[in-house]
Amino acid sequence: MAVLHDDEAAGGPWPAFADLLGATTLLFLILFAAVAVPAMRRAGAADARDNTLDTLEQKLRGTGDGREVEVLRVGDYLLVRIRGDATFRKDRYALSDLKSEGKQILRELGASLHRDGLLSLIDQVQVVGHTSSEGSEERNWILSASRAATVSLFLIDSVRIDPCQVSALGRSRYYPVDPVAARTSSGANAEDRRIELEIRPMVVDDTVQKRRRRNCVGGRRGP
Repeated sequence: MAVLHDDEAAGGPWPAFADLLGATTLLFLILFAAVAVPAMRRAGAADARDNTLDTLEQKLRGTGDGREVEVLRVGDYLLVRIRGDATFRKDRYALSDLKSEGKQILRELGASLHRDGLLSLIDQVQVVGHTSSEGSEERNWILSASRAATVSLFLIDSVRIDPCQVSALGRSRYYPVDPVAARTSSGANAEDRRIELEIRPMVVDDTVQKRRRRNCVGGRRGP
């Protein structure tokens, strides 16, 4: 009489192999969902952000005179640099001191954003004020922050950009146009006195951006 071994009695080794294959497949799907899917989403969001930056750069490059306005791609945002002598006279920062030349540049920029529907693609326009190394620490901090606030108010009131999309920041003398030259020179560089607009595009599924928009009270744009 033939005697069946245990593995033959259980149907051979194939059921155990099938179970192992099924467990391996399940583990792979779990890892794919946990690692690959978020990575694909991040890559898609990065591509969308880059496309928005490309569009913004193309539309805004014609703003103002090339000697007064410079448009640069910096990492994940677009930088619009406006020369200081096109915006304020030395040591001035009030709205009444904002030059007509600077107002025209800001209006042209706003017109491009409104006309091409680009405001809906933008999360934040951060206005940054810079000074030269001339003057006291206190004066430069006040001057840079006040100029940024004045330009922000103009963007909100005259250019009609939503307050929830605008912020202001003063950086005093600490970010010169040419850092290498600034470290080796003791003199002030007039080109360091400037206004910069850091335009950051909206990123899909960015929880920080969504929270900021949701928490902004009094703006014209919803979350």
